[in-house]
Amino acid sequence: MIDVHSHILPNVDDGAKDITETFEMIYEACRAGFSDIFATSHYIEGEFEFNKTDREFIIEALMQKIAEEGLDIKIHVGAEGYISNDFPKLIQAGVVPTLGNSRYVLFELPLRAKVMYTAEVINKLLNMKLIPIIAHPERYEVVQDDPNIAIEWVEEGALLQCNYASIIGRYGSLSKETLFKLLDANAVHFLGSDTHRSGSIYTRMSDIKREFRKRIGKDKFYELSELNPRCILNNETIDIDEPKRIKKGRR
Repeated sequence: MIDVHSHILPNVDDGAKDITETFEMIYEACRAGFSDIFATSHYIEGEFEFNKTDREFIIEALMQKIAEEGLDIKIHVGAEGYISNDFPKLIQAGVVPTLGNSRYVLFELPLRAKVMYTAEVINKLLNMKLIPIIAHPERYEVVQDDPNIAIEWVEEGALLQCNYASIIGRYGSLSKETLFKLLDANAVHFLGSDTHRSGSIYTRMSDIKREFRKRIGKDKFYELSELNPRCILNNETIDIDEPKRIKKGRR
C-alpha cells in the first residue's frame, strides 16, 4: 500500500510532535504493509508555512535513518495545502510542494464552511498542468449535506482522496455514510491515513482493510490503495470512470 496523506514529519504542524513519534509511526506503517508514504504536513498561510526546501531536507534525513534501520519504506515530499486564492501561486513559486514533485497536488477545504471559489482553484491548477486532489471530502459538511458537490469537483477535473479510518467511523457516522455514497458513486480515487499520531490509524489497518474489502471488494481496494497512488509516484495519469450522481440529502 501507498499512503498519499500523512502528518508524520516531526514538529512541523499538528502531526508528529518529535522524531521519536515520527519513527513510531514509520514502524507502524511498515507493520501495516505500507511501502511508501507521502509526508503531507499542512500548509496554511499564517499558521503552518513550512516550505518545500525544508520539507525535503527533513525527509532526506529521515531516509538516511530509515536506511540505517533497514526498513523497507520510502518517504516522499508533499503537502496538504489549505485552499486559498493564492494557493496555485504558492505551488508555482515552489513554496508548496506537489506530491513527490509530480503533477499531483493535495489540498483541503474547511470542514464546516462552503468555499465559493473551489471550482476556480481547480481550474487554475489544471491550467498549470497539475492534477488536483481534494483531501477527505467525506468530512466536509457541505458534502455530507449534498454529496453531489464532490461529484461536481470530479466533473470539473479534481480527484478525491478519502481517509482510511472513515470506514470504521473515526470521524463520525455522517463521514462514514458519505464515504459509502462516494464509493458507490465510483467517485473515490485514493485512500490516505491522514494520521497525526502514533498508536492511531496505522494500528487499525487490519480492521480497515477488512471493512473496505467487504464494501468494495479486493480489486477495488487494491486500485485505491496501491495502483492509483503508484501513478502519483510515477507521475502518470490515472484512468477514471465517470462518477454517478448521488441522491441528495442526509439519510
